Amino acid sequence: MSSNEAIVQSALQLLAKSLDPYIEKELLPHLGTELHWTDVLHQLDKIKGKSPKVYSHTDVQPQLRIVTERLGALGYPFSANDPQRLMSIYGNELRLIRNRWAHGDTFSAMEAMRATDTVFIVLTYIGDSEAAAAAADLRGTVIKELVTQPVAETPADDDEPVEVDGTSAFEKPEPDAEPADEHEAPSERFTGVRTTFEPWDIVVTGNVETLDNLPKKTAKESVRATIEEIVDLEGPIHRDRLTKLVGYTYGLGKVHEARAKKIVSQINGSACVTDKEKFVWPADTDPSEWKIYRTSSIGDTRVFTQISPLEIANAAVDILKRNGAMPANELRRLVLKTFGRIKATKGLSAHFENAIEGAEARGLVVVSSGAVSLAESVGSDKQLLDSPA
Repeated sequence: MSSNEAIVQSALQLLAKSLDPYIEKELLPHLGTELHWTDVLHQLDKIKGKSPKVYSHTDVQPQLRIVTERLGALGYPFSANDPQRLMSIYGNELRLIRNRWAHGDTFSAMEAMRATDTVFIVLTYIGDSEAAAAAADLRGTVIKELVTQPVAETPADDDEPVEVDGTSAFEKPEPDAEPADEHEAPSERFTGVRTTFEPWDIVVTGNVETLDNLPKKTAKESVRATIEEIVDLEGPIHRDRLTKLVGYTYGLGKVHEARAKKIVSQINGSACVTDKEKFVWPADTDPSEWKIYRTSSIGDTRVFTQISPLEIANAAVDILKRNGAMPANELRRLVLKTFGRIKATKGLSAHFENAIEGAEARGLVVVSSGAVSLAESVGSDKQLLDSPA
C-alpha cells in the first residue's frame, strides 16, 4: 500500500470512529433506545429487495449509507437542518472514495488530498474538532508531497453527447411531467411496495484522465467502484443513464459514443448484473423477487423509457390490487401519473405495453378484450404486495 492509499485509509478510519456516535445521537429521537441505526439499513434492504447483510456500526460503508440515503418515512434526517445538504453531498463523495479504496484502487496525491479535505469538512460539520485536526494533519502530509510534483495538464474534454434510440440518455422529463401525488391513495388502502425514487447526487470525484486510461487496472478499479455505488442507490438503472452518471462523476459534461462504450465495458466487468432490457442491478438483488416501484420526486431526471419494465409492472399490479380490473388505457394513465407523466406519447405507450406484456408472461396480470386484471394467483399472494412502504 502506497503512502497515498494509507493516508486515505487513515482518513476513513478517523471518519468511522466519529460517525457512529454522531449517527446514534441524531437518530435517537426517531429510533429510541430499542432500535439501532443498523436496523434501519436492514429494513431499507428488505424494501429494496436486497439479500440480508450483517452490518457493523463501526464500518464507514454502512455509516455513509445511513447519512446519505432516504430513510423511509424518516426522509433525510441528516439534512433536516442543513439546507445546503452538506452531509448528503460530501457523504456521496466519500462513498465513492471508500469504494475505490475497498477495491484496491490507487490514489494520486491530489486525490488523497481531496479525500482528506472532504473528511475534514464532514468531521468539522459534526463537531469532532479533535478528529478534524487529525484529518488536517493528514492533509498537510499530502500537501508536502504535492508541492514536490510537477502539475500535469488535464486533457481537454471534446466529448459529444451519446444518443440511444434517438434520445439523449439524460434528456429532460416530458414538459408536462410532475412529481406523483404522494397522497393519491389513503395510507390504509395502500398495499404495494411503493417508495420514492432517490436520484444519485452527481459529485465530481475524479477527472477525465481516469477514463482516458481505461482499460488500465487502476482506472478500471476506480470506474467499477463508481458504477457499483451508483447502481447500489439507483438500481435497477438503465445502462445509458448509468453511463452518463459515471461520465459526469469524472468531470465530463458530455459523453460521446466511443467513451460510452468504454464505460459500458466496465459495467459489464463490474459486480453488477445487466438484464436483457439493459437495466443494471446490484449483485445482491434478485430481479425475479423485486416487488418495488419508485414514484417520481423532485430531482428525478429519469426518462420514462429508462424505468425498468419490472418496476412499471409492479406499479400496475399495485394499482390493480387497489382498484380492481380496468381498461388498459386507464391503467396506462394511472401508471404514467405514478411516475410523474401525463401525456401518453407513442414511445411511452410502447414502453408501458412492453411492461404489461412482461407482467402477463410472468403470470401477474391477465389482458382480455382491452382490459387488464390481476391474475388469480396474485390475489392470494400476500408476499407480493403486502410489504411495508
